[in-house]
Amino acid sequence: MRSRVSPSENRNLYKNILISLVVSIVFTLLISSTLLIMNFESIAIRQVSRSDLNSLKQTSREVAKMTDTAKTLSFQIYGDLTISKLIFFPKPDIYDVTLAMQQLNNYRLSMPFIESIYVYNASSGMYYISSDTFRNGSQTEKELDDRGIVDIFHNIRAYRPYYPIPRIYAIGDEKQVSSYSYLSFDMLEKNTSAAVVLNIAESWVNKDFGSVTAGFSASTFIMNEQGILLSRNGGDPMLSDYSGKGYIRNILDNRIVSDYFVDIVDGVKSLVSYTAPDSLGWRYVRTTPYSEITREITSMRTKTITFSLLVLLLGLLLSVAATRKLYRPIDRVLKRLKSLETERRNNQYIVKQHFLRNIVLRRETYSSETLQDKLTEFGFTIRADYETRLILLKMDRFAECADRYRDHLKLVKYAIMNICGEISSSLFYAEGVDIGEDRVLLLLASDDPHVSSDRKALLSLLKSMQEAVLNHLKITVSITVSPVRSTLNEGILMYNQVKEASLHRLFYGHGCLIWSEDVMNLKLKEYAFPVQREKQLVDCLMTGKIEEAKTIFSDMVRATAEYSYTVVQLTIAHLTFTVINVLNTIRKNNAIVDEADFDSPLVSLDQVEVVEEITAPFFRIFDGLRKQLEGKKTSKQNDLVKRINEIIEREYANPNLCLNSIADELSMSPIYISRLYKQLTFFTLTDVIQEVRMNKSKQLLLESDYSVADIAKQTGFTNSSYFYRMFKKSNGVTPSDFRKQVPRTETI
Repeated sequence: MRSRVSPSENRNLYKNILISLVVSIVFTLLISSTLLIMNFESIAIRQVSRSDLNSLKQTSREVAKMTDTAKTLSFQIYGDLTISKLIFFPKPDIYDVTLAMQQLNNYRLSMPFIESIYVYNASSGMYYISSDTFRNGSQTEKELDDRGIVDIFHNIRAYRPYYPIPRIYAIGDEKQVSSYSYLSFDMLEKNTSAAVVLNIAESWVNKDFGSVTAGFSASTFIMNEQGILLSRNGGDPMLSDYSGKGYIRNILDNRIVSDYFVDIVDGVKSLVSYTAPDSLGWRYVRTTPYSEITREITSMRTKTITFSLLVLLLGLLLSVAATRKLYRPIDRVLKRLKSLETERRNNQYIVKQHFLRNIVLRRETYSSETLQDKLTEFGFTIRADYETRLILLKMDRFAECADRYRDHLKLVKYAIMNICGEISSSLFYAEGVDIGEDRVLLLLASDDPHVSSDRKALLSLLKSMQEAVLNHLKITVSITVSPVRSTLNEGILMYNQVKEASLHRLFYGHGCLIWSEDVMNLKLKEYAFPVQREKQLVDCLMTGKIEEAKTIFSDMVRATAEYSYTVVQLTIAHLTFTVINVLNTIRKNNAIVDEADFDSPLVSLDQVEVVEEITAPFFRIFDGLRKQLEGKKTSKQNDLVKRINEIIEREYANPNLCLNSIADELSMSPIYISRLYKQLTFFTLTDVIQEVRMNKSKQLLLESDYSVADIAKQTGFTNSSYFYRMFKKSNGVTPSDFRKQVPRTETI
């Protein structure tokens, strides 16, 4: 009986044959490509090393030319007649010094690679310096900040003239300069009396290295035959000792020829190319990462492997297509299961949020045991018996955020909870809940009392939260922190306290950190409304002193920062009522026209976040009031008010001074003068006359020994008893008591 092959066995056989063919082709491609790539790599190494050696030799020739130029220039400076007065004269006069310094500057500016030029006169002990820094000019040996050159001059016979000396020296207190110094002095003198030093900036040579290494992230530097670095190399300064590096020892062992090799350089496989020592004994080295050289070869290898993988993938796709019908029902079942899992997870998040929100807002209360069962049921990490602290985060500029994110605002708050929860997890068990509006609440729990009470660590954690939210979401948050409580139920009771304390963001500003304990302590302070400041505010508004009124208003509002938020609300309400009354009074006096809606609500504390949002609408009203008042006060009317005030100042001692007498003197109607004066100054003439007389009387009480009766007569009062009554009514004390209470040194 013939065995029957099932369709599934046919499909398996087909897949096996197909996969075998694909794998064979891929391996063939990989082996052939590998052989080609290895050959290409050796060719690339030889070409790059040849190019590197040519570039390094060219750089060596350029440095040699620069050295020859420096030798010639230093010799020329030493023999220059103008500069020789600095070199050989013990005390050159100021004119010789000026001309010589100009010539020295000309030499320095003639070559772009010269950092500075020194002229040393041993007989005078002076150093003449040409530099483009503050060091330009003459300095004594003690004043000179380049202490290395002083040591060289003291031991100058140990150095060869016109030979570069690599060195690092300081300019001022901080700046370090790397340069090659060329000495020019008379070798025939037993004791060198003078010398010229030409400092060539090492950065100029490094600039040439940059052009040499263009196209590769290679590193080029100079070293001597002892392995000492004679140029900067990356972060290593000049004169760093490289002799201990393995690849440098390979170079030092080959003292004759230029060559290249592959070695590990600072942990990176690199091609090292180097020259033989030049006439100065310098060697030029270049290291190029091996990956840079083989970049294109690597790209070719990647493409080959990719192509092979694509062939393999195509075969696999063909085999998968043959059995796709078998997996279709399974795929549908799996997708349905995943959909159900996602739906369950989303619903669970909503239920968990609802549960946390209800217990925080005290809509639901549980015993500790029941609460722990609920927490376990929902899979929360916090426990009911852990020490708990509440962290309330409020989104700053919430109106802007709500407008910007609109339908995605809940997603933004979810992101804030995730970010802050992740940061908190390093020290606490954390759970977040969206309380609504601009608020997110974190419940931080810990079973370690030291962690719970470590305020410094918590502060660092909170700042990290603010920075992370700002960096990721471009939103600032203000944070309010509750005290630690021994259980979760006790910690939740702190929510209303934290919520109330968070309102003090009004004074702390956006992005603040508020400790609710500190704010709640403000409730213990008693507040006395500043009635005198309120009077000053009213006076300033009535008289048009708007800037002073702004200052007083702002001070009164900000002064409430040291008290409970109830005080803030009552104070703002009181000031709002006061300002509206002032505006209505001015309107009734016909001082302004009905152009601004002064009766509309000035500010609502529910809509503000910082104190500037409270003061701004008031200040806009004040500015509008100033504009109205300034439009009413003409120059002619101001002159009239000024003349009336001058009459009062001149005639205050006259008992007959009154509205009619002033009108007679001005030849004007008393009714017109009275109405105009009150409209422009907001005070009646009678009140002003009375105030001037009262101020003059107080001045005489303090500055003279006149009797009260005499003072009453000198200030225009008809009799002393009327003066007594008016003085006590105005000042709260009698004239005699006023004289006793107020020190004689005070003035009115």
